[in-house]
Amino acid sequence: MARKIKYAATHFSIAFSMSYAVNQNVAISALVGIAEPFAFALGRNVIRETRVGLQLSPAA
Repeated sequence: MARKIKYAATHFSIAFSMSYAVNQNVAISALVGIAEPFAFALGRNVIRETRVGLQLSPAA
């Protein structure tokens, strides 16, 4: 659980900082900062689910 919190905090801080540097608006930057960790987590789960379904044969 601590690892997930660390990932979310890292992604929030980077997304907020980059968004604020571009648009100088705290409200928009906060929305981007909140949305980015959710998008990252969702995308990560989708990729993990897709990989489970793919069974690759060993290389010859």
